[in-house]
Amino acid sequence: MKIFASLIVSALTLASTTPAFASEGHTGPNHHTKEELGQKMNELFPEKQMKVESQTIPAKPELASPEYFAAVKGDSVTLKWKEAKDAQEYHVQVATDANFKWLVADDQHVKATTFDVSKLEAGKHYFWRVASVRPDNWKTFRKSYFATSMFETPDAATAAPAK
Repeated sequence: MKIFASLIVSALTLASTTPAFASEGHTGPNHHTKEELGQKMNELFPEKQMKVESQTIPAKPELASPEYFAAVKGDSVTLKWKEAKDAQEYHVQVATDANFKWLVADDQHVKATTFDVSKLEAGKHYFWRVASVRPDNWKTFRKSYFATSMFETPDAATAAPAK
């Protein structure tokens, strides 16, 4: 019986004080608007500040050699371009079609401004392109537009002098 009486007293106490707690929560000293709560949360967990230099879009590289539609003798060539501003590395692609569907080479992490391509077939046109990349630039554009060119490897028959 003592347990039952103490349960009833506890229930009555809880029932009589709950509305007071609820109303204090809306009108009391601890009442905060959404904006105030948001500001407090931002003070506790401030947004990470981006570095301005990490937002810089790298410049488009300028291709140096081989020149557009140059005839390349042999089965290898060294592609060269000028260093682009704000580039940390380069994405180089070489293909046998202008849409770059049939890739011969595809390297996304070239640190130098040259790239060697070997095992070229005679009598084909090759298309190549280079883009500047900033790998840590994920919040904005991390890659420039591609600079594109092409070269050809003449047939052995057309490359040989006529007798």
